[in-house]
Amino acid sequence: MRKVRPVQALAMVLSSLAAVTLIQASCAVVSARPIQVTLRDGGIEPREIDVTQGATVDIVVRNEGSQIHNFVVPDFYVFTQNLQPGETVTVSFVPDKTGNFRYYSDRDGIPEVGMQGTMKVASQPGAEQ
Repeated sequence: MRKVRPVQALAMVLSSLAAVTLIQASCAVVSARPIQVTLRDGGIEPREIDVTQGATVDIVVRNEGSQIHNFVVPDFYVFTQNLQPGETVTVSFVPDKTGNFRYYSDRDGIPEVGMQGTMKVASQPGAEQ
């Protein structure tokens, strides 16, 4: 049986931990702060959202209108329930493609007038589409 010195054993353990940490860091995609979306009768803010492909997107949607509204990003299968005035919901998803995608509040499947925006999904932060 081969004897391993304590210093060698410690070096092997630390080396293994460093390798695992590097692998986890290269695979991890960190979510930015939640994006705040406000729905008002006839308007949605912001009108443009920039996100990164593969990164978790958290959106806090608040209905500040006097009517029922919802939030839809059909290209990523995001569909909130109908929100009563003053109600808030958080949605999370991971964009799996790049490009420009519409989001909106709809009524009977039809986007409401003035309640539309564009989500720009880049392959890396700050990249152009």
